[in-house]
Formats: sequence, structure tokens, C-alpha cells
Amino acid sequence: MESVHRSDVPANRSLGLFLSLFVIALVSTREAAAASDAVLNGHWQGSMTSQGAQLPVSFDFSQTDAGIEGRFTSPTQRAMDYPLDSVSIGGSSVHFILGGGTAFEGQVTAEVITGSFKGDDASGSFALSKKEKPKLPYDLADVTFDNGDVRLSGTLVSPRTSGRHPAVVLLQGSGSETRWGTNRFIADRLARAGVAALIYDKRGSGASGGDWKTATYEDLARDALSGISLLRSRADVDPARIGLHGHSQGGIVAAVAASLAPGKVAFIVAEDTVAGPVWEQDLYRVRTALAQEFKPADVAAAMRLYTLFVEVARGLRPYSALEAASAPVAKEPWFEWLAIPPRDSWLWPWYAKTGNFNTMESWSTVKVPVLLVFGERDRLVPVDQSISQLEKALDKNGTPYTALIAPAAEHNLTVHPQGGEPFFWWHAAPGLVDTVVAWIKMSAESNSR
Repeated sequence: MESVHRSDVPANRSLGLFLSLFVIALVSTREAAAASDAVLNGHWQGSMTSQGAQLPVSFDFSQTDAGIEGRFTSPTQRAMDYPLDSVSIGGSSVHFILGGGTAFEGQVTAEVITGSFKGDDASGSFALSKKEKPKLPYDLADVTFDNGDVRLSGTLVSPRTSGRHPAVVLLQGSGSETRWGTNRFIADRLARAGVAALIYDKRGSGASGGDWKTATYEDLARDALSGISLLRSRADVDPARIGLHGHSQGGIVAAVAASLAPGKVAFIVAEDTVAGPVWEQDLYRVRTALAQEFKPADVAAAMRLYTLFVEVARGLRPYSALEAASAPVAKEPWFEWLAIPPRDSWLWPWYAKTGNFNTMESWSTVKVPVLLVFGERDRLVPVDQSISQLEKALDKNGTPYTALIAPAAEHNLTVHPQGGEPFFWWHAAPGLVDTVVAWIKMSAESNSR
């Protein structure tokens, strides 16, 4: 027995030593990870460089319960506090992804982050320095408001000046959109000019409840009107000077909201919005995009099928007609490009609700001041035709309006290099946001008289 006891002693001691070393290593690893996270936390300013062109940018990193969170800001591109898709760090190496397609690989120290990035539009290098985050001259407050059983989550951006301020509810375009990015940037400019701004996550997006895929334009308009009700309840907001700002689909929603609640909306900014039946705009959008990719004969064939799809989606033709027409062309490159949704897709019931909608029915009732803004190179809506239709309806009502076309700007009111042009960073249409803010202030002041 004694020989067994003696042989066990060193084995037990070895096991104990191993476990101690394992715990020490684990703690050291965790401490190292925490230390690397701490190095990354904070505000970083610098630039992204591609083909010799620099884009001023800033990033903010912070530790959350879910891990490291990052946000991107570029005034040049009308983006503020836009969430990064992912952030990871290991030792001194950092990796993060922006906008689903631009990947950053870098090395981080206590003072700088340097590395390279690669994206669909540009690739190159970046360099950031750790700085103290600039203090904002306004207040931010998270808010919630309800439209029936749907709770919307947003941020109220409030000027610190005394008195009652004019205010704007910023609406979203089509698809899933949150309060960050462009709307956050516009809200920043409004608040600096003394105008309160409510930005919020579209229903079914971000922290908001509901589902935009099952919503009508009226549902979305009532979401916006609930936001106005929140603003009207505040002592620092003038209830007679609350307007709506909407881009693309947001412009439709703004007009619907004004038609549903006369007297509640003081003014409207509608950017690159749809004038007329929504299905007609959809056909224009697809035809224009096809023309960039395919020969005229292919465009014509593709448009025949897509027009049939639209008719089926609107409830004018049976689905069997689309199946029969699709079978002979299923292997054509343009057929894959069209991406006709399967029969069980959410898009079918959604299209029936939205595609048949004629926006002019709402615009014909609008009597508050309107600012129309379109990009000269908008390929999603016919610019001249849209302005003409809207002007006709507003003139008939005696509605005061201003119409602007941003030179060289695309549907999202940004300017991009065209084929054959030297590279430059795409950017917001110069001076446009400042012009919109000035118009809002002017319209709000006229309402206060």
C-alpha cells in the first residue's frame, strides 16, 4: 500500500500544477482580450484613401454585452453613427465590416489604427488616430411611441436653446431602415439649426416592432403621425410647426400622413418620391436598370415577362399565366436577373397592397408648403415627369411649393463617378442638406406668424 501511496503523490501534484497553470492561462487570455478591447474602445478620426483620393471618416467603438460595437460617420457621404456589421479584435489585429461589403483589416495601438480596406466601390488604405469625441451642441434621448399595437423606437434630437422649437419627423425609404446613417446626419444638421428632429427605426427594423412587409402606406403614415403626437406632447416643441421629411417611399408616406390628418402636418419635404401609380414607377425602375445590363432585344423580352409579373402581383392575371410564360425563358441571363419571387414569398401580398396605390390621390389633398427634391440622374423614378405631375396637383390646390433638381445626383441624392471619369469618392450632392434645412426653417417661421 505504501508503494502505491508514494507513486500517487507526484501524480496528484502534477495534476494540481496543471490545473493551476490552466487557470492562470485562462485568466491571462481573458485579461489580454479585455485589454485589447479596451485599446479599441473610443473615438477614432482619420481618412480612407483610394487611388490617391481621401475620404475623411470617423469610427466609434464601444464594449457591449454582445461584444464590441462599432459605428461609422462620414459627413461627406451624409452618414452618421451608422452601425458596423461586425467588429473583432485579436491581440493587435482588428477586423470590421461596413455596409455588408467593405472589409477593414488593421493593426491597432493605443494611439492609431492603420490597415487596408476592400469593397465593391473602392479599395485602399486607412489611418485613424484616437481623439476625444467632439461634444454635441444638442441633446439625444431614446424614445418610444405607439401606433396601435406596434411600438416604434427612436431618438429625439433636441436643440438646447430655450423656447418652443419647430420639429421634423424623418421618414424612411423602402425596405428595412433604421434611424442611423442619413437620417441621423440630417437630424444633426437640423438640431444645430434650432430644429428638433425625431428619427426612428421603421416598423420591423432595428428596435421597432411590427413588420413593414405586411404594412400598407396608411400603416406607415400612421406610424409617422404617432411620432408627431409624441412631439406635440413636448413643452419644447411648437405643435403648429411640425413637418415630415421623407425620401423615396418616405415621400409617399408623408403625403398620405398629411391627407389622413389635415392640420397636423405643417410642411413636407419629399425627395425622389413617386408621382402616380406605384406599379408604373416599378416598371420604369426595372426597364432603366435592364438597359444598363442587356441588349435592347433582351430588355424587351425581359420587360414583357416583368410586366406580366406586375399584373399578376396586382391581382389582374392568374399566377398560372406567369408560370407558363416563365418556363421557356428560365435559362435566359435576364430571367435570373429579374429574380421573380417564389409563390410563397412575402412580396406577393405586399405588392398587392402597395403596387396598386396611386400617390396622386394623396398629393391632390396636400395644402401645406412642400419642398420637392430630385436627383438629376435618378434612375428609379422619371424626374421631369414626376415633377410635372406633382406641380399640376399642387397648383390645382393652390399649395405653395418649391422644386429642386440636384445636379448629377442619383436616387439617393449622392454623386458618383460615371463611366470613364477619374475615381473620386461618391458624396452627397453639394449644399443640398443645408438648403433643405434652410427651407424647413423658413417654412416653420412662416407658420409661427
